[in-house]
Amino acid sequence: MAHEAHPPVASALRVTGLKKSYGGLAATRDVHLDIAAGHVHAIIGPNGAGKTTLLSLLSGALAADGGEIHLFGEAMHALAEQARVAAGLTRSFQITSVFDQLTVLQNLQVAAQRRRHASYGFGAGHRRDEASRQAALAVAQRVGLEPLGEMPAAQLSHAARRRLDVGLAIACQPRVLLMDEPMAGMGPEETIDMIDLIGSLKQELTVVLVEHDMEAVFALADRITVLVQGAVLATGSVEEIRLNAEVRSAYLGEEEQAS
Repeated sequence: MAHEAHPPVASALRVTGLKKSYGGLAATRDVHLDIAAGHVHAIIGPNGAGKTTLLSLLSGALAADGGEIHLFGEAMHALAEQARVAAGLTRSFQITSVFDQLTVLQNLQVAAQRRRHASYGFGAGHRRDEASRQAALAVAQRVGLEPLGEMPAAQLSHAARRRLDVGLAIACQPRVLLMDEPMAGMGPEETIDMIDLIGSLKQELTVVLVEHDMEAVFALADRITVLVQGAVLATGSVEEIRLNAEVRSAYLGEEEQAS
């Protein structure tokens, strides 16, 4: 009996011809990406390759000069940043997303309210919103911050603050989560914990990961795209990228020697 063919994996995020220039400098040059649903898709490359610029273009924090962005077939490129969040395209690790004077749970409640286009402030209305508080508690548990729920964000360790960043993004109920160097500044044990957390997210959503820690990238990624000077040099599986001579020459060989 013939085996049934597996259906193709749907595209969560499709990017075509994305461009961004600053004067005569091309920060992003005709970038094409096809990111499968339920995958961790890593974006790697040397400093100045345009990785963070690419995330800013995808999130709507920067306006592109050209190109298209589709989230599960829905056009995002003409939408403002908040509208992209509402559609399910969310970026984590934005410094301004954390309110230091609020507790962990209060921060998570604010994020949940943002998802519903509610007030950005935090007042009596939020305190009365039991559903919002329960959602915040669930997210805190999901990212391992439940014991720190009543602690002001300003008092969190670096690693706990990174977990709160992830929680804030999850509270927005993303379908695609853009992550910018989540392992930066972490020790070995903290990095392992973050790898475990990001890996577990694949059960719920798609992750686009910019990260310099190549061990973390190889542990997490289903697919990898290599950017060099704002353009895509290669896209492939972990093994394909490891063995790609152009990638090793442009970036990977130097990174592995430095690690």
